[in-house]
Amino acid sequence: MTNGQNDHHLCPSQKLAAKIAAKTLHADPAQAAIALRLDQLIDRLQTAALPRRKWPMVIRQMLDKISGSLFGRILPPAQAPVKGLYIYGGVGRGKTMLMDMFHDSVAARGLGRPNLPAIWRLHFHDFMVLAQDVIHEARSKGADDPIEMAAADLVRRGAVICFDEMEVRDIADAMILARLFSGMMKRGVIVVATSNRHADDLYKDGLHRDRFLPFIDLLKQRCEMCQLDDGTDWRGAVLADLPAWHVPSQTARPQLESAFDKLAGGAAITAETIRVAGRDITIERAAGDVGFASFASLCDVPLGARDYLAIAGRFAGLVVSDVPKFTNANENVARRFMWLIDALYDRGRFLIASGDAEIDDLYQGHQWQFEFARTASRLGEMAKRGRMQDSG
Repeated sequence: MTNGQNDHHLCPSQKLAAKIAAKTLHADPAQAAIALRLDQLIDRLQTAALPRRKWPMVIRQMLDKISGSLFGRILPPAQAPVKGLYIYGGVGRGKTMLMDMFHDSVAARGLGRPNLPAIWRLHFHDFMVLAQDVIHEARSKGADDPIEMAAADLVRRGAVICFDEMEVRDIADAMILARLFSGMMKRGVIVVATSNRHADDLYKDGLHRDRFLPFIDLLKQRCEMCQLDDGTDWRGAVLADLPAWHVPSQTARPQLESAFDKLAGGAAITAETIRVAGRDITIERAAGDVGFASFASLCDVPLGARDYLAIAGRFAGLVVSDVPKFTNANENVARRFMWLIDALYDRGRFLIASGDAEIDDLYQGHQWQFEFARTASRLGEMAKRGRMQDSG
């Protein structure tokens, strides 16, 4: 094993081998195959970076200036663009873990175009929220083409962009995405993405999907399609062994912490902020696509159904502590909890939580008695199945 500092410089195959040697992962031939493809992409990035690094600084600066101009966009590229990877496969197969290994390796090497961060990584839902904010800002500045201006802004954030859980669900996102990505890829951005479905199935059966097809063609031109073949659903196996509802809350914290650590799978743990319509929702801890939050931080604040849909769009599942009993005195938070459970359930997310009562005894109020019966039923199903995740 290497020390933590050197671990970042390991290529994905080496990182995967280290986890297997440490017995934190089982050997998985399909994961090893994808790790090798990511290694090869790093090699291509290094090769592409070398010639330019040798040029005198004055020439590099001149070319950087030209590349950001109108003339730079119509000049032919000095070499064929490096193709990214689009990694797709079933739930719980480790796609996010592998992409994180790639991200850390590229960031440690500082690969990419001069004067640009090497790489940035974000969940696809977060990218769409950011994109809408940048487009709105461009529009407020009177840009003739706000989406093109947004593309120019976004490419300055990294030469390589990593998307986790690429999914397109509505016509507005589809139309923005098609134009925005075209503008970003024209400017040389290299994409590494994970998804549960092949690119050909993105926005499948969506309204006016014919307008989205040119984007799919572009994505396939600029990314190699890599399937993470079927195998063990590692997250499902972990969830199957974890109780989903813990009573009482006062003594359940160690079990929740243990569950979160197992589901995190060694991913870096940070706070996460989700922006919805200008509001920031803070998740206390996030590791990849798993979040840990208190009930109070999610439901004892003025959030609405749209906010909970955003949370369910960002995370494959949540660990939630300290769900209270619901009475006539806190009907408002009961309503928010119902929205949260609906959002998680409808998106096929998992939930592990602690409560002050068993599921059937949680609600003791009157206003939502009929509606909460469905919430309790859904909680019961999620607790029994333990495998309702929709992300890799």
